[in-house]
Amino acid sequence: METVKAGLSSWWFALAAALLASVVFATLFGQSSHDINGFRLGLSVSPAYRGGTELAIPPFGEISARTHGTPLKLKIAFERIYPNQLSKVANDVDNGGELVDKLEADGKDAFKRFVLRLIAIAALGGALGAALTPRRRLLKAAAGALTGALFVGSLLLATYRTFDVHAFKQPRYSGALTAAPWAIDAIAKQLGDIAAFRQEIRSIAKNINLFYSKVDAWQPLRDDTIKVLHVSDFHNNPAAVDLTRRVAIDFKADFIIDTGDITDWGTPIETKLIEGIATLPVPYYFVPGNHDSPETIEYLKSIKNVTVLQGAPVEIEGINVLGVPDPTSYVYEVHVSGEDSMTAMERRIHETIDTMTVEPQVLAVHNSAVAGKFFGNVPVVLSGHVHRAQLKEKAGYVMNNAGTTGAAGIRTFQNRKDVPYTLNLLHFERSTKRLVAVDSLTVMGAAREFRLERSLIEWPDGGSRISSAQGELIEQRK
Repeated sequence: METVKAGLSSWWFALAAALLASVVFATLFGQSSHDINGFRLGLSVSPAYRGGTELAIPPFGEISARTHGTPLKLKIAFERIYPNQLSKVANDVDNGGELVDKLEADGKDAFKRFVLRLIAIAALGGALGAALTPRRRLLKAAAGALTGALFVGSLLLATYRTFDVHAFKQPRYSGALTAAPWAIDAIAKQLGDIAAFRQEIRSIAKNINLFYSKVDAWQPLRDDTIKVLHVSDFHNNPAAVDLTRRVAIDFKADFIIDTGDITDWGTPIETKLIEGIATLPVPYYFVPGNHDSPETIEYLKSIKNVTVLQGAPVEIEGINVLGVPDPTSYVYEVHVSGEDSMTAMERRIHETIDTMTVEPQVLAVHNSAVAGKFFGNVPVVLSGHVHRAQLKEKAGYVMNNAGTTGAAGIRTFQNRKDVPYTLNLLHFERSTKRLVAVDSLTVMGAAREFRLERSLIEWPDGGSRISSAQGELIEQRK
């Protein structure tokens, strides 16, 4: 018994307890978050059989590599992105190289703070561990603090000395990022397809115009009509702006309604990709979606020919239009609005309609689920969001989803199937303001094929008749 007491009271046992406690404290309490130029990074360290670094990108997964020789795992987690601050940093520097240098310098400062905090926590753990042993506790606590700090500090120094950033040339992926190598290639291909498609826009529009004249001859409309071009979900694709411009000009659209998601993250930087909207030849009415933000809305408001619809009814060419933004467009985080937000939005729409002296002929929202709630109550309901074009008609009531005029942007790499460019031309009878026809246009950018369908809307009890045809665009060579 005396031997056991002597062992527990020994300096060797106190120092061993300090070492163990310093590692436990550093692992449990060493995690910290740091704001770095628009990003919030979470840094932590834990014991590991083999040393490595893990980059966590929620909710997509992790990228890891064996970067160092010490038995520690470093984890860097992207916890949050602040679009406003990120764009401000980008605007404050003159070039990309300067931006990278600034991010690197601020990142090093954050890592230094993390290391100092980790050493302090290890010292605290070492002090408590050594102080728990019998006899001379104050002295042992001081020695334990020094031991813990030196031990963890030495591990971190050895990690720094052996760290090889080039190890990420052979990374390991987990979660959704297991598809990352394929996705990177797909993104590059998609960007190439977008560039090629932009070059083809003029030829495509010319061919569609000729084809359209045939459809018009087969199923002529009853009267002079107001033509409304319905687009949606550009998702930063500049080719969508080009296609919208050509169709608006060639088919003589009176105005355009966009049902949202013109960007992906709602940052000011992204507006550079869709600034061509300012050159569109007809008025442009925009209903913000869940991928848009207050920054997107303010930018579009600054464009002369754009009107952002934010829940107040407007009269356009004699047509009463009510456009209601997605609730998520009022915040800076991209997500799909929850059930409570959607229910509140539906209630506000009903309240607005009840207060209108003249009921709306067109309701424009982003979310197709909300649109479905008003199908059969409002004559024409427009939406987007799901990236699938769809037209429903019932006793003269119409619900039209424009799909994605931007072919889902570069985000289409998430889907192995090609996503088409889709948009619709709505014909309203000028005298009655009733919808009499919908022309649905689908263009496959990579395949250079198009499909044009005309649906005639019969009032009051008739159904719809669809005339469709498909053609391949032949490249003209000199």
